[in-house]
Amino acid sequence: MKNNFFVMDSDFHMMEPHNLWDRYLDDRFKAQAPKITPNPHVAGIVGMETVSVNGKLPVSQSDPKAARTRADLRRRALSQTPHYARALAREFDAETHIEAMDIEGVDVGIVYSTRGRQVLAIDELDPQFGAALARAYNNWAYDYCQYNSQRLRLAAQLDFHDAVLAAEEARRAVEKLGAVAVIGNPNPINGRHLHDPYFEPLWNELERLDIPLGLHPTGVSSLQDNIGRRFIGHPASSPITHSVRNPIESLLAFSSMAMGGVFERHPGLTVAYLESACGWLPWWLDRLDDQWEKLGPGCEVTLSRKPSEYFFRQCYIAAEPDEAGLPGVISVIGDDRIVISTDYPHDDGLFPFAIDTFLSQADLKEESKRKILWDNCARLYRIPGLLPDAKTLPL
Repeated sequence: MKNNFFVMDSDFHMMEPHNLWDRYLDDRFKAQAPKITPNPHVAGIVGMETVSVNGKLPVSQSDPKAARTRADLRRRALSQTPHYARALAREFDAETHIEAMDIEGVDVGIVYSTRGRQVLAIDELDPQFGAALARAYNNWAYDYCQYNSQRLRLAAQLDFHDAVLAAEEARRAVEKLGAVAVIGNPNPINGRHLHDPYFEPLWNELERLDIPLGLHPTGVSSLQDNIGRRFIGHPASSPITHSVRNPIESLLAFSSMAMGGVFERHPGLTVAYLESACGWLPWWLDRLDDQWEKLGPGCEVTLSRKPSEYFFRQCYIAAEPDEAGLPGVISVIGDDRIVISTDYPHDDGLFPFAIDTFLSQADLKEESKRKILWDNCARLYRIPGLLPDAKTLPL
């Protein structure tokens, strides 16, 4: 709790240990286990690793300019608190994760992958191997959450290379592991956008399971359809790509699902757009409605609602703790569909001051703060006993 507010982090990341896939990957794929090694461009910087799959290094990690920029950010992040040094020494284990939650004032964290997303962001990944990578991550993450299963809630990683296999893993993760969400990447994979009929088996299963999908971009990616690729090698590649990638990939993903008919066909599907800020959303919803009114009637897709109406019926978005434009966003779209994320333990997050920073926004009403810090997230993830009408926190 922070300043008498319960806090649920919609996207509290883990940093997976170096040997995760060596330990948890199916035996037939062990020889292909991803390798985590120091980045040669920033030798000596603690925690600056590269993640390779089948010997292939993600495009963004092969850029020396970007690596040096990230190393500078890492140095500054480490100087903020001694907790980072302890967490790094223990490979961000569950004990230090709970310690971080206590320091920040987070009561419940929905734990999302870091490297678990990165190793799947490769177009040419074999679908069976991709499914095995996701399965291994989920098994490890389940064990991790058992350290304190009331405060650490599992969001299971899915591999989108094969929609049928992804649906099977979603079912296993929910029914066997108790996952409260599944994670996907907003980018197209192998040219398949989220509105492609190929993904219908997955949307059908998520709707049946009544579990939300968290769409979360990744900066460590070799996907061909990744807006950050166009800036590789630019002298300011890191600030440019980090500024544009997450919000643009998320707004494109929402456009694909809303105007592509996914939400029309699957009214029970809930999607959260995470770590992409929310300041763009009011303008984008207005833009989509305008363009659908003008051009939609001539399309093959038939919608019974405006694109914006699908957002208010089925979607959530995460605000940044220091997002100065948040009061303006609330004045347009309200405060019922916004959640919060601290982004611990990533270097660009505000730990250990994320929640303090959010609460210091004088232009936010107390009721809006309560909804964003707890109520909306509890509703999004459908966690029994933690919904907004709960009088006490059962931890």
